[in-house]
Amino acid sequence: MTVRIAAVGDPGHLEDQQSLARARALSRGVAPDLEWSPLTTRRVEGGDLAGFDALWFLSWPEAPEAEGLRRAAWGAHGSGTPVLVSPTEPPAWFVGQARQRAAYRLVAEKRAAEAAALEAGEREPRTYVHQMRGPRYRWWRPLLALAVAVGVWLVSAAVLSVPSLLLVESEEEMLNPLDPWASLSLNLLLAALVPATLVGLWVGFRRSPWRVLSVTGRLRWGWLGWCLLVVTPLWGAYLLVTWFVFDQEVLDRPESWGALLTITLLTTPLQAAGEEVAFRGGLVQGVGAWVRSPLVALALTAALSTATFAAAHGSADPWIVVELGSLAVAGCWLAWRTGGLEAVIVLHVVNNVLIMVTGILLGGLEESYISGETQGSPVSAAMNVVATAVVTAVLLWLARRRGVAPAGWRTPATG
Repeated sequence: MTVRIAAVGDPGHLEDQQSLARARALSRGVAPDLEWSPLTTRRVEGGDLAGFDALWFLSWPEAPEAEGLRRAAWGAHGSGTPVLVSPTEPPAWFVGQARQRAAYRLVAEKRAAEAAALEAGEREPRTYVHQMRGPRYRWWRPLLALAVAVGVWLVSAAVLSVPSLLLVESEEEMLNPLDPWASLSLNLLLAALVPATLVGLWVGFRRSPWRVLSVTGRLRWGWLGWCLLVVTPLWGAYLLVTWFVFDQEVLDRPESWGALLTITLLTTPLQAAGEEVAFRGGLVQGVGAWVRSPLVALALTAALSTATFAAAHGSADPWIVVELGSLAVAGCWLAWRTGGLEAVIVLHVVNNVLIMVTGILLGGLEESYISGETQGSPVSAAMNVVATAVVTAVLLWLARRRGVAPAGWRTPATG
């Protein structure tokens, strides 16, 4: 540890030079940690005292024009810096105070260096899957984030369920997709996954939870708008083809079709966004923080996201699992390449809204929901996979053109 003592005096004054020389000579053998540095009055007046542990005034400035120097001396004393006025070398008690101050300074410098390193680590570019693997990462943080997110969602679900329990006549009606209150309740419950995930990530990782939206720490509305313009006609054409392939018929509209249509248009986007933020966002980034390799983290989280997403829909039919898995895998890949959830949120929103609106206006709304009894087919699964692959390829092409995704088919966006 080096103790820096500033000797404030007149560099051209012989007595000041001799006092400084004697102090250096006396400490050279018995106190090599002392560093005596001459300091001009102008630097003291300017407050340039950083790095000094004590101020030794060889003479007290009494001239009227030295008011600034006196104020600087009193300011240093008030901040805890030892100040001595003496024409001879400082006594031992003053040097002891300087050593104590030096110890405090070293601790402060160490903390400042650690804070700077932490801040530099926070700014280090990362892939989407590693956004939560920052300088504060510890193995237990994903578990804490998951526990907090589940807890927040359960509390939100309990609060949101109260109005529905009061307004819906029976438990059966709570699960009836044709009941407006049941539809609204389900959408809001799934939309609550957004704040639950954000709170879980913030508490668990102590990093900005908005990184779950994109590597820029925000939702990129311009990019989301481009995705909406591209996905809507392509996915609409795919659903139109399936309508004719499976020879679907126009049925009677639900009794409350107006209310259902309003609820769909207003809350289904929130429901789809909630699922994406939870399954392709929080889950992917939380588990991805455990894995050092970004590519291994991508593969692992894509498989886990696919499994949990399919399980959450309740159907064990293999063809339904393939359809759900195609969206999950495409979503993880889009998030990896574009660095955000905007593209897959749009894909999910457009799919759900178009299917729900078609089911409300043309009948067959009950079949729009996936349940434990839902059955798929090889043809339907194959068409879904092809459509998802085509839309994903178009979105990635657009992302490269717009500068959202880097060149190279597997190069991830970072931020």
